[in-house]
Amino acid sequence: MENIQLLQKAGLNEKQAKAYYCLLENGAQTPLELSENIKESRENCYAILKRLAELELVEQLPSKKTTYRALNPSNLEVLAEKRRKLMAKNEKAIKDNISSLLSVFYSNNEMPGSRTLEGIEGIKEVYNDMLRVKEDVYFIRTKADKALGHDGIQDSFIRRYRDRRPLLGIHTYGLTPVLKLAIQNQKNGRDRSINFHRTWMPENAYESPVEIDVYGDKVAFISFGESMMATIITSPAIAESIRWILKTLMDFYRENFQQEW
Repeated sequence: MENIQLLQKAGLNEKQAKAYYCLLENGAQTPLELSENIKESRENCYAILKRLAELELVEQLPSKKTTYRALNPSNLEVLAEKRRKLMAKNEKAIKDNISSLLSVFYSNNEMPGSRTLEGIEGIKEVYNDMLRVKEDVYFIRTKADKALGHDGIQDSFIRRYRDRRPLLGIHTYGLTPVLKLAIQNQKNGRDRSINFHRTWMPENAYESPVEIDVYGDKVAFISFGESMMATIITSPAIAESIRWILKTLMDFYRENFQQEW
């Protein structure tokens, strides 16, 4: 049973796994002999053997009587690698095109969806998701984001993310504390070059270690605390509500916290 499960992990279904293992264990067999051994109809065995031959796991012997034998199990590694690549391709296709399905869902249902991601790689996925959505981003920055900032080990990733936003037509509206690097980016034109529109807030105005981002129909809460994680909520109503709050805060600080550099 353990070997059957291993074969299924390589990409075979249960019937294919049983047929292949039976040939491995008992040697060459006719479809009739195989059907008796694995308790399948002869018609099903012909179909199973045809598929196993396509996967290069069995071959038909050159004899008058139709007979098949198992090929080397090392071919399973090739099958598993093909399956891995197909799964990765399918995952990318789903991520890149999920918005059309979400549009249908939200036009008929107000129930929000949520997704929680852990660690640095999970946080990176949020930023990658912003690039896939290709909508303007509104966010409030936390000073706790050092792990992805200019002092962090992920410096190259965050630079690539910021540089790709304008190439995709994304404008970013940030409520950020007054920090030395931020001032430099505004003065040297870096903000303008990446379509970044900055609103200043006092350095200690927002002490939470959580960055909040709104893009399209999504809201992301990115925690840079002791447990680094992120949660994405997909809901047009919630996204519009948080976007309104951030815009209102930006209007307030533009009117009441003017800075001259």
